[in-house]
Amino acid sequence: MNFRQRLLAVLNGQRPDIMPWFADLTYWYHGQELKAAVPAEYEGDEGFIKLHVDHNVGYYLGYVWATTNTYENVEITTEQDGHLTTTRWHTPVGEIRGQQKFLPKTASSAPVKFPVATTDDLRVLRYIADATHSTPDYERFEKLNRLANGHGHPTVLPPRSPVSQMLAEWSGVMNFAYLEADAPEELKLTLEALGRAADVAYDAMSSWDTPYVELPDNLTGEVMTPWFKRYQFDYYVRRIEQLHEAGKQVGAHLDGTVRGILPLLAETGLDFVEAITPKPTGDVGVEDLREVAGPDIILFGGIPGAMFAPPFSADDMRRQVELVVEHHWEYGRFILGVADQVPPDGDMSLVRLVGDLCEQLCG
Repeated sequence: MNFRQRLLAVLNGQRPDIMPWFADLTYWYHGQELKAAVPAEYEGDEGFIKLHVDHNVGYYLGYVWATTNTYENVEITTEQDGHLTTTRWHTPVGEIRGQQKFLPKTASSAPVKFPVATTDDLRVLRYIADATHSTPDYERFEKLNRLANGHGHPTVLPPRSPVSQMLAEWSGVMNFAYLEADAPEELKLTLEALGRAADVAYDAMSSWDTPYVELPDNLTGEVMTPWFKRYQFDYYVRRIEQLHEAGKQVGAHLDGTVRGILPLLAETGLDFVEAITPKPTGDVGVEDLREVAGPDIILFGGIPGAMFAPPFSADDMRRQVELVVEHHWEYGRFILGVADQVPPDGDMSLVRLVGDLCEQLCG
């Protein structure tokens, strides 16, 4: 079987010839781009997939967002001051401002000021959500699907779900907590508006020729569990039912702690949970993941991204893969993956090692 066949076999409740192995290499690749260190053979979409082929790992994330967005009567401006980027959203009902700081050492950016902190900010965000015009972007999916061929399958992503979008993009955790306490009705109206803004994307994905869709929510149990129960559980059920009716398998991205929230995700009707991060960096051991998740949901992950960089070694990686295979290969319903990304200082020889180990241990 090839990589695509193994992935789809597990998603369809079948047993592949060996445990599927897939990795998100976008963060590692971005780090090389910043250093102008991407080998010529790995440049562009074709090169990125060749990177996977050469390292014996399946391709599934290059990102394919379901829609591109424009905004009516919303002006978005950005200012750059060294590594600090300030973004302003100007609307007829007010303005909000956020700031991100780029961190060269980690090849990543972090918010230093979230745009939404007050009731007035919520009203501006609702205006932005209602002013969103989405255009389906099927052409990019088609291109990547063709390029991936048997070596994997591009993953289609809708917009983040409302609470996850607030925490990651608009308010952060602290502002969200204060808004919930001080303006619960305004917050609820805003979450509803963010959900409506995603309707076009979900309608589009329902008609696309893709067997699965993944909600890109960057969930983590210790932060999200109570809010997921209150605000996002019903949203998940509605979207999952919509996609199931269209014949799609549905997953969600859980790249933080799993205890608490993983059983909730299983209750929503999800088919799989991706980026499962166990010990040594997560809160649940590999051997306990199935007990926490329940018997039915497919688990996708198992190898923390940190293990591809020092101080972890090839021996550490071998033991981690052996542990996953020991506890999850016989039962099935498991796709081996990076949880959640190979970092910019990751050792790509370890990526290839995992693929080789899957063939040795499962063949």
